[in-house]
Amino acid sequence: MRTIKGISIPCKFVICGNHCIVIKFFLALVSIFFLPNESTGQGSNHPDHKTIIEFISEVQTIYGVDDELVNGYPYYPPDQLIGSHPYFKKEQWYIGTVYMNGETFTKLPIKYDLTKDAFIIKATLHDKVMKLVQLNSLYVDSARINNQLFVHSRSFLNNLNNGNFYEQIYNDSQSDFGYFIRYTKKYLEQYTSIAPKGRFSDINVKQVLLYNEVLYDASNRRKFLKPFSRDQRGLIKSFLRKNDIKYKRADKKEIKQLMEYCNQQIIN
Repeated sequence: MRTIKGISIPCKFVICGNHCIVIKFFLALVSIFFLPNESTGQGSNHPDHKTIIEFISEVQTIYGVDDELVNGYPYYPPDQLIGSHPYFKKEQWYIGTVYMNGETFTKLPIKYDLTKDAFIIKATLHDKVMKLVQLNSLYVDSARINNQLFVHSRSFLNNLNNGNFYEQIYNDSQSDFGYFIRYTKKYLEQYTSIAPKGRFSDINVKQVLLYNEVLYDASNRRKFLKPFSRDQRGLIKSFLRKNDIKYKRADKKEIKQLMEYCNQQIIN
C-alpha cells in the first residue's frame, strides 16, 4: 500500500509502465465516486474535496500516467558487484529508435539487456524525473540501435513466433526468406574477489536462416546449405567461390549479397 495525501492505494496503482491504464481507470473512478458534481454548487462544501484534488494531482505529477511509450516495467540495473554487464556491446546508453504499435519513437536513450531480451529506455515523467523502464516486448515491433535493426520474431515467424528479438540482416517477407542473428548473455554464478556476486557471460552469437517458415542454424557454411537441394548447394558454392566470399568470415554486407543471390536465382 502507498499513502498519498492521507489516501491509501495499492502499489500496483502507482508504478509506471504496464499499469498506466489501470492508474487512469483508478483516477477516473476517484473522480466519479469521490468528487462532487460542480453543477450542484456544493463542491467546495465537500469535506474531502481538497484532499482528493491534491491526491489526483500528486499521482499524475509523480507517476506520469499518460505516456504510451512507458508501457513496460520498472527496470533496476544489475548490482555493481556483478562482473561485466548484461547489455549489447557496451554498457553506455545509445540513442535509438523504437517502433511500437505502428508508432515511431526517435532519439531515445536506450540499451538492450541481453539477459532479459528486452530494451531499456530512460523515460521522462511529468515532473522531469528520469525513470528506467523495461519495455514490454508484447508491444515492441522492433528497435534500431547503432544502425542495427532488432526485430521481434513475430514479424517473420507468424504462428511459429518464439518471442525473441533478432538482428535483421536480410528479410524478404514475400518469400519467407531471411537471415537473422540472435544475441544472448547469461548470468554466471562464478564468484571472485573482483566480482563477488558473479558475472555476466560474453555475448553468444547465433546466425539463423529463415526458409519456408522454418528457422535453421546457419552458424557455418555446411549448416547454411543444409535446407537446400543438392543442385542448389552447388550453385551457392559456385557463387561463393566466384565472389571470393568465405562464409565463416563473411561480413554482413557479404551475407546480404549471398542472400539476394539465393532469393533471386534459387528461391524465385
